[in-house]
Amino acid sequence: MVSLARGMRRIFTRPLEEMQAVTESLGMALDLAAEIHRLTPSGDPARDLDFVWDPMSRLVPFVASWIGTLDEDHCGYTTVASAGHDLDGLAYMESADLTAQRKTTGLLRRRRPVRLQDVPNAMELPCWSEQWWPIGFREVVAAPLVTPDGRHLGVLTLHTDTAVQPTVDARDAMVVIAHAMTAVLDPMNSLSGLARLVQGAVAAAAVDRRGTVVPLPGMPSDPLLIGRPDIVTTAVGHLSDQVRHTSFLFPIPADGGQQRYIRVTGLACPPGTSEEPVGLVVLSPAGDLRGLTFRELVVLGLVIEGYANQGIASRLSITARTAAAHLEHIRAKLSAPTRTAAAVLALRSGLYVPYGLVDNAGHGSASS
Repeated sequence: MVSLARGMRRIFTRPLEEMQAVTESLGMALDLAAEIHRLTPSGDPARDLDFVWDPMSRLVPFVASWIGTLDEDHCGYTTVASAGHDLDGLAYMESADLTAQRKTTGLLRRRRPVRLQDVPNAMELPCWSEQWWPIGFREVVAAPLVTPDGRHLGVLTLHTDTAVQPTVDARDAMVVIAHAMTAVLDPMNSLSGLARLVQGAVAAAAVDRRGTVVPLPGMPSDPLLIGRPDIVTTAVGHLSDQVRHTSFLFPIPADGGQQRYIRVTGLACPPGTSEEPVGLVVLSPAGDLRGLTFRELVVLGLVIEGYANQGIASRLSITARTAAAHLEHIRAKLSAPTRTAAAVLALRSGLYVPYGLVDNAGHGSASS
């Protein structure tokens, strides 16, 4: 009975002590994560993150720290914040050589923090045998910054001068900090905020240089964004440093009822965004159509695209007189003195229906 009691004490007492240590480490990590969210509400990667080092040193007493984001070609990193590294150390942290070693150890595939002693034969890596050990580093915790959808954004590393730090508890608590840091650095989060600036936004996605549609965190998607590449191309195809915004109406084919529309907005992404998305495509309600019919919107779209009456008539298989009559009705509804004024007003008001989208949508009524 005595030996059983001693055994029970060993079973329960040790986990209790460990649980207290875990709770303390996790508490510090949660406090820091909350501070990161409080001080970086915009999710702006350019924001100064140096404020994290002092509270983080209480979790892991480091001598050098670094946060870097993975470059588009996945061959190097860009420093976001650092402490304790000299210029040579920073250059090495960003180098293709160290990036290749991170790949070798599987860091870019990991989702949880890892220490030096957690990686078999890590001391054989040049980064340790030739770089870090000679200058006095003895341990490290590397926390991959990975988004919920699996994108590797970067790495947070803390080097120590003792082999007993970081502890297992501190390593595991770093998960919370890594999640908070990822949310701040993820450009898709800031792009989601940009998409929400469009009044009434109901769906949105980012578009990269290859034309691939990428979901945005916290924003619903829509079949039009996935199944209609012509809509996406029309929205972002003309965005540039000079043209930061486009807007047009897409007519949704009606099933015998009243014609419906959805507004499509293209927004140029801020320069330097990770993964280099070229733009956002945002869907929102059509808004006030100023009483324009579907046929009038199609005619107005062709005016915006530079067609004269004869060209409009040829495009829609109507007479030039009918095209002129449509234009008179359009000008009256928009209170526009000329066709040019009507076109300018329509563009400013988002009343543009690109004819290519009408044609591809299979609207036979455009010529009726």
